[in-house]
Amino acid sequence: MEKMIFETNNKKYQELIEVKNAVIFHLDLEKNFVSLNYEWSNLMTYTVNETVGTSFLTYVMEENRTMINEQFNSLITGKTDGVHKEFKLITKLGQVEDAHLFLRVNLNEKKKAESFSGTITCLTSRKNNIDTYKRDMRNYQLISEKMTDMVAVLAQDGLVLYASPSHTSILGLELDEYIGSYPIKHIHQDDWERVFHTFHKMVELWESIEIEYRCLHKDGHWLDLEMKCTPIKGPSDEIQVISVSRDITTRKKAEEELRQTSMKLKTLIASLPYGVKVENEKGDVSLFNDAYLKLFPQNNKATESYVDEGNHIAPNDQIYNLEKKDIINKRQSRLSEEIHLKNGRIIERDAIPLIEDAHFDGYLWIFRDVTNEKEAERKLQKANQILKELSLLDGLTGIANRRCFDEELNREWNNRMNHSESISLLLLDIDYFKQFNDLYGHQAGDNCLKQVGSILKNTPKNLYDLLARYGGEEFAILLPGCTIDQAIIMANTIQEAIRCANIIHEGSKVKDILTLSIGISTIIPKQTNKPEDLIIATDKALYDAKRNGRNRYSILS
Repeated sequence: MEKMIFETNNKKYQELIEVKNAVIFHLDLEKNFVSLNYEWSNLMTYTVNETVGTSFLTYVMEENRTMINEQFNSLITGKTDGVHKEFKLITKLGQVEDAHLFLRVNLNEKKKAESFSGTITCLTSRKNNIDTYKRDMRNYQLISEKMTDMVAVLAQDGLVLYASPSHTSILGLELDEYIGSYPIKHIHQDDWERVFHTFHKMVELWESIEIEYRCLHKDGHWLDLEMKCTPIKGPSDEIQVISVSRDITTRKKAEEELRQTSMKLKTLIASLPYGVKVENEKGDVSLFNDAYLKLFPQNNKATESYVDEGNHIAPNDQIYNLEKKDIINKRQSRLSEEIHLKNGRIIERDAIPLIEDAHFDGYLWIFRDVTNEKEAERKLQKANQILKELSLLDGLTGIANRRCFDEELNREWNNRMNHSESISLLLLDIDYFKQFNDLYGHQAGDNCLKQVGSILKNTPKNLYDLLARYGGEEFAILLPGCTIDQAIIMANTIQEAIRCANIIHEGSKVKDILTLSIGISTIIPKQTNKPEDLIIATDKALYDAKRNGRNRYSILS
């Protein structure tokens, strides 16, 4: 395992071995060199081979060793994530070199320290350059002092030679603190290696770069920066880098909020039980969910930006697409429109224009499968219709009841009043029905009522005539539009039908078969009379028929 870790770490740093002007090294927990690049030889005149296995502190000037050792301890104890320090090194030739140290601790899977890694950059040769650029700072200030972006001139190894005043307002650092330092010490620990590698790759390939990273403000909070760098030739033909950086913290925050909102929106739409499709102002599909695809399965032409439901619509997609185009052109809002699919399903569609600040951004289409609901609604309507019909029927005879008669009389009354047409009414009463019940029993009486109802039902009538059981042994026949003469013909027809039925009634005082007494009345509805007037007149006529011997009809005009 230790060998595997060693080989993995060695490979990781070996790819940076060719980086110029920066020593990249890897140490074990005892601070002994495990690997380092060839820049070490250029700086220290020691070879890599004779350095590997020796202690890092061996090369640190004695007066700095305690301080450097404390930095190692602070990393192991977790007091700091990374070390940025200036210190002095002693070369093989005994020369003192000013250097900048970046040091960090490497953790294993159990989050325990297993090694150290970092970089060493020589500062000695940079001192004169820094002093020179400080003297010539006016040249750069003429360009950069009024810029809100941060403009800097960096040495080949990343040392700051010049920084514009905007560094103070953005990073909170005084220029004297920033110029002559290495910006990498302000970069977030998760970004510095990427920035370091990209920077040196830029110098090596002599090409411009753009990179985003997090930088520490002096007060301790992190900023998001966007940096553009271009390598140039300096006054003494040395390599320098012009960098322009801007604070994009607000933009990144807005992008993150937008990303979060977009993610929540997509999650919400994906979880909806009905189909959703969003189109932009050009008609391109920008969003749809799985429920949409379940309603409208797509062929091989479907892509992330193209799905279509038209070819699923009955009778054909041309009509549907023309209607949809008209909706979009007129910027209409449609809710709960019913469309039918070729597979028999019924869909409710909402069309909602997306308009913000008077700008049209597209359409939101919502599709709900309401087939089951529509079927349940149809069955409910049918059941309600049956219930309504049953509520208007007499349970014994199966013909219309008194409630149905009253509703129909009021309806026909209003119709005939508008046209000045007459209405006739027949009230029929079974003669001596009480005696029939007493003699034969109530069961026979019920059968008798059913038989009379059946005879009356089969008597020829006009389309708008109504037969109803008026109450007890009484029946009513409403004859809208009929004259008194037509009503008399109807009465005679009924009397003959009852006689032919030959229903035995030994308790009758008229004949030994069942007979009826009938009252007849006709009226022309007007504003000055009421439907009750027709009933009252017909009832009086029935009374006269019964008083005058029964088994007859009587007329009251």
